[in-house]
Amino acid sequence: MAELVMVHGIGPQDETEQRLQRDWTLALARTLRDNGRAESADRLDGGCVSVGMAYYRHLFAPYVPRDDYDVPLPAPMAVTGEEIARDIIGNIRAHASNPVDNAQAARALDELDAELGPVQGPYAPLRVLVSMLGRLGPIARSGFAALSSTGVFHLGQVAAYLHDETAREGAIEAVLSQVSPETKAVVAHSLGTVVAYEALHRLEQPLPLLLTFGSPLGLRSIIHGRLRPQPLSSPGHVKRWVNVADRDDYIVATLRLRTLFPDNDAVLERTRLVKNRNSRPHSAVEYLKHWQTVEPLAELL
Repeated sequence: MAELVMVHGIGPQDETEQRLQRDWTLALARTLRDNGRAESADRLDGGCVSVGMAYYRHLFAPYVPRDDYDVPLPAPMAVTGEEIARDIIGNIRAHASNPVDNAQAARALDELDAELGPVQGPYAPLRVLVSMLGRLGPIARSGFAALSSTGVFHLGQVAAYLHDETAREGAIEAVLSQVSPETKAVVAHSLGTVVAYEALHRLEQPLPLLLTFGSPLGLRSIIHGRLRPQPLSSPGHVKRWVNVADRDDYIVATLRLRTLFPDNDAVLERTRLVKNRNSRPHSAVEYLKHWQTVEPLAELL
């Protein structure tokens, strides 16, 4: 149980719960201090604010590739991984800040069907898409898909969450086990925003703030028949929802998440835009360096 609950996203297995919680807390405290909130930063650094990381990455251990040629995903997960990869390319075409990146992604989508034409085997399309992702500007600069095994595993984590009920329920429980009536905010990144969305719909007590960043909520491959519950709506007990995005974050589904929700949904606010380092557009720590991200937490802390 914690006052501040963090929910991580996709990433490598060696990022432990302790490491993620430490890195996020240090980044948050530094941003508070740099923006005149030294007292709040001191309370956070000093342990006066209880912090918990809802950790679930170990649930994806069965889907770690053994090498760059291994795709340890059942066929339905591999297909979902392909859909997510296509959506990511579409994101870059739709809202990358660099026109060269836009054009490169547009060409990739145009060439995709032709490139996939001669490939054989049920997993070949996913390998082709991972290779293509690794050549696109924002992704190449970040190293997200520098190796086939890395790209397959990152896409596989999202696909596994959507298909493996044991992993899904385990991740949701990881969030709910941290939340109590004393919880002031849930802070979620990447796939963690999907987990938090589903978990907080089961919440039975008020939550003052949900803060999300780098969110794939809104990806067609996720919301069309896979996200629960549908249609999209803010969790009923959440009082305020702030979403933050970098237009060069290839995971971000839309820069206008609010438009996907009902007109009478007064909880989710208009997305705040920030600019992360070019080499780390999807990094949680980069998002936490921005006052636009941290400011909603400042009053609560």
